[in-house]
Amino acid sequence: MMLANSKNISIKDTLNSEFPFRQVQINTLANLFLNEDGVLPPCVFIHGLPSTGKTSLVTRLMFLLEESVKSSIVNSICCYTSRLLFEPILKDLLKIKQSDIPNRCDNFMQFLNILKQAEIQKEQVIIVLDNCEMLAQEQIVLFSKLQELIKSYQLCVIFISQVLPSKFDEDINCIPILFEQYNSDDISAILLRDKPNNWSLSIYQNFLNVFLGSFYGSCRDLVELKHLANLLFIKYVEPIEDGSCTETNQTLLFRKISPSIHLLLNNVYLGTSLENVNSLSDEKTTFEKLVLDLPYYAKYFLIAAYIASFNLPKYDRQLFVKASNKKRKTNRLTNKTENSASQLVGPKAFSLDRLLAIFYAIIEENTNMTANLLAQINTLSDLGLLIRLGDGKLETPKYRCSVSFDCVSNIARTVKFNLNKYLIDKL
Repeated sequence: MMLANSKNISIKDTLNSEFPFRQVQINTLANLFLNEDGVLPPCVFIHGLPSTGKTSLVTRLMFLLEESVKSSIVNSICCYTSRLLFEPILKDLLKIKQSDIPNRCDNFMQFLNILKQAEIQKEQVIIVLDNCEMLAQEQIVLFSKLQELIKSYQLCVIFISQVLPSKFDEDINCIPILFEQYNSDDISAILLRDKPNNWSLSIYQNFLNVFLGSFYGSCRDLVELKHLANLLFIKYVEPIEDGSCTETNQTLLFRKISPSIHLLLNNVYLGTSLENVNSLSDEKTTFEKLVLDLPYYAKYFLIAAYIASFNLPKYDRQLFVKASNKKRKTNRLTNKTENSASQLVGPKAFSLDRLLAIFYAIIEENTNMTANLLAQINTLSDLGLLIRLGDGKLETPKYRCSVSFDCVSNIARTVKFNLNKYLIDKL
């Protein structure tokens, strides 16, 4: 008993040290999942604005509990079919390869039967569904009642969403946990933890005062602010490194960094890179650079669109879901022949859901879906790089990629992405 209590206290201390200003949420989660009787709540609904630590904290908690709890964390954005939702969960819970799942799992009843046959009721199980607002309404309702259907008090489903529980059509019987947005003092303290080792605390504090004074009014996203702070601090200390300004001359430092601040303020959420900041002083920009000078995330959207246009949908699971290498090698020749024949037809139409799923599968960063991010799809369409099909009245519009392989290949090289790895006919 004493060992269990000390371990639970250690987990809480670890979370509190890694996630500042989240003591209330950590205490609530600890009371739910670190209790001694082993009984778990049926459903927990964690909600809040982007970059408030929801997914990061829950993922870290699952890692700390891995010795006593089986868990599966699924990003619902990538699950645009039922099979892509259920099979990764079964793979994690049954501890087997996805290709070794006993039966094909295309609907909730098959998913339920496999869990019952595996006697999952005998151990603690937590299923985490991130971005759950992307799931169908009936899937959300069924998962919220999974403990009742499995008949196990040791199973819990955690929903993570940017949407309030009250916004869903059906009433979900769950325990809500709100992650409030960080205020300016919280963000300043969190950013201060990322201070470069080779610079003093006073210099970085002065920089953060300038940085947040400029950006906090237009951006509250902690992930984006961290990205922008890393870019801007390099420009901030350049005059100190070359000796043209002292670290105590705050007025001159601010004057030198002002052009970079104005550039980044106009490119918030667009994945601006350091090359874009340095290009302020570069007046000789070639035509080729202008053609490829798309925002960072827009490049990945265009790459995802090309993959969706020239790969058959049935190969998405093979390419983007971790399966056995043996099966992939066996089917490679057949896939290449069939997909190469489809190339003669030209680019094929794809849905917005499939585009988003591929985008999140190929991008390395943990990026939240925002209105600014989705607007880049419309920008690509306005530029003629994507062709929108239909009359625009459909809930899920369809698109077709209109750029050549050479163009997409050049764009992929700018972000160091191996495009051939994700094209069936190139394998």
